[in-house]
Amino acid sequence: MVKKDLNPFETKLRKTGSAAGVTIPAEFLRHLGYEIGDTLRVTIDGDGLAIRKIDPEFDDFMALYDQIAVHYQPSLKRLFR
Repeated sequence: MVKKDLNPFETKLRKTGSAAGVTIPAEFLRHLGYEIGDTLRVTIDGDGLAIRKIDPEFDDFMALYDQIAVHYQPSLKRLFR
């Protein structure tokens, strides 16, 4: 993916049922590799929001890493001294 400067944009928070939504320009979505139907994770980041596409393969890897890290923690500590 080519790095491209994208100008900030303004959008309104709109009521969608009992929730709210925003519109994100297509060029931003293309730049990030997001597609309609992707599942996104939204978290609070300071006084704003962070939006990231969920990557099930990466999430599975990180869950496995967490299990391994706990099991091998003493060895990993010695290895990275």
